[in-house]
Amino acid sequence: MSKIYINNAWFYSFHGCLHEESVIGAEYLVNVMVEANTDKAEKNDNLKSTVDYVDIYNAIKTEMDKPSKLLECVMERIIASIKETSPKISVIDVSIKKLSPPVGGHVDSVELRKKV
Repeated sequence: MSKIYINNAWFYSFHGCLHEESVIGAEYLVNVMVEANTDKAEKNDNLKSTVDYVDIYNAIKTEMDKPSKLLECVMERIIASIKETSPKISVIDVSIKKLSPPVGGHVDSVELRKKV
C-alpha cells in the first residue's frame, strides 16, 4: 500500500453558522491522505494504474466551493467525492482547518479531522 498526500490545499470558502461567515468567508487549509495499492503502477508507469492526485484535488475543490454551516458536512462530502474518484482507494484521512475562526479571542485555527 502507498499513501498519497494532498498537503495544505488553500481555499477561500463560505462555511459557518454565523451570517457574517456566509458573507465574508474565511481561509481554509485541507489535507488529505489516501491509501491505495500502487503495485501495478510501480511496474507499468501508467497513470491509470494508480490514484490521480489531480482527481483528489478536484473532489476537494468541488466540495469546498459549496457553502455549508458545518465543517462536518463539508468533510463528509469531501470523503464521499474522493471515494468516487477511484476504487483503488482503501483509506481516506481528511482534515479541514479554518484559519482565524471567529471565537471571540485569538486562535490560529480550528481543525476537524476524520479517517475512514
